[in-house]
Amino acid sequence: MYSIIPPKVELTIDQLDQLAERFKAIRHPGDLAALLKADAAQLKKLATKPHYSVFSIPKPGGARRVIHNPYPDLKEVQQALNLYLQAAYYQLKPPAAYGFIPRPNDEPRPRNIYTNALVHANSEWVLNLDMADFFHTVTTRHLGWIYRQLFEFQEPLSNQLIAICTCNGVLPMGAPTSPVLSNLACLPLDMDLQNFAFGHDANYTRYVDDLTLSFNAHPGMEVTETIRQMVEKQGFALNEGKIKLTAKADHPEVTGLILKSPKPDVSDRFVKSLKKDIRLLRRLTSAAMMQRGIFHAFVLDKLRRSIQGQVQFLGFIRGTTGRQYRKLSAVL
Repeated sequence: MYSIIPPKVELTIDQLDQLAERFKAIRHPGDLAALLKADAAQLKKLATKPHYSVFSIPKPGGARRVIHNPYPDLKEVQQALNLYLQAAYYQLKPPAAYGFIPRPNDEPRPRNIYTNALVHANSEWVLNLDMADFFHTVTTRHLGWIYRQLFEFQEPLSNQLIAICTCNGVLPMGAPTSPVLSNLACLPLDMDLQNFAFGHDANYTRYVDDLTLSFNAHPGMEVTETIRQMVEKQGFALNEGKIKLTAKADHPEVTGLILKSPKPDVSDRFVKSLKKDIRLLRRLTSAAMMQRGIFHAFVLDKLRRSIQGQVQFLGFIRGTTGRQYRKLSAVL
């Protein structure tokens, strides 16, 4: 439900660096309040009792995704904090990370689903893995490592930051800070898997919770078990039903793109899923459904923006003059 193409940040790389240094220089809750232009007492209150509106939205296959939408005062603080966290992560981002990364004005090598897929385009074998229930496996333990060890903040400051960014001890899906904190939490895993890939003459990338490794020779079944142990060591878990090893001749799929000549392309499944989402939105916004008022306006807006992002991505990959792009964009 997040934008597929990373949003452009109206800042330069140098300006992001300045924001990162300002964030890393804070030492106590008062500094945080000043940085975020927030009232210190209000910030303490939000950390003591953060409020979220909890609801669920339908997922493909009939399951439901639980959303924790922060109340406006908490969301405002999280949005302000998110910019500084994104700037700090931009300095630290490993070569393997491709998702939830801001795109400054002067970014020479943007990272997105397409550039992620290109890394694996010429490999003979592609191994796809997916981390299960990703945001909810990023816990206060991970955030403790981020704030106390990575940024070297003292307990009062790190505790307040953890409280502002979590709900029931995990990252809430719906909080502006959750995507970047998931990236920061994955820094040790990315390092482990990058080293593993280097030792096996392989390529490794991560797009949010999608892990991809590609090889020029069949990697062997023991590779998956080794990766599983690395993932679990860092407090995450693999979705066993989404582990897949594919030969180049069978056109492997990497985060929704099929690796085929002359360039990666969206999969038929992506297009079908997009059409299904459009039908779902039509049904949820029909006069009968709107009159019943079953779904929160936030849910509908989130789904609409997700569809807009997918259509935009289709145009990004296939071009905006294509018939299918024009047909699907016309219904929005």
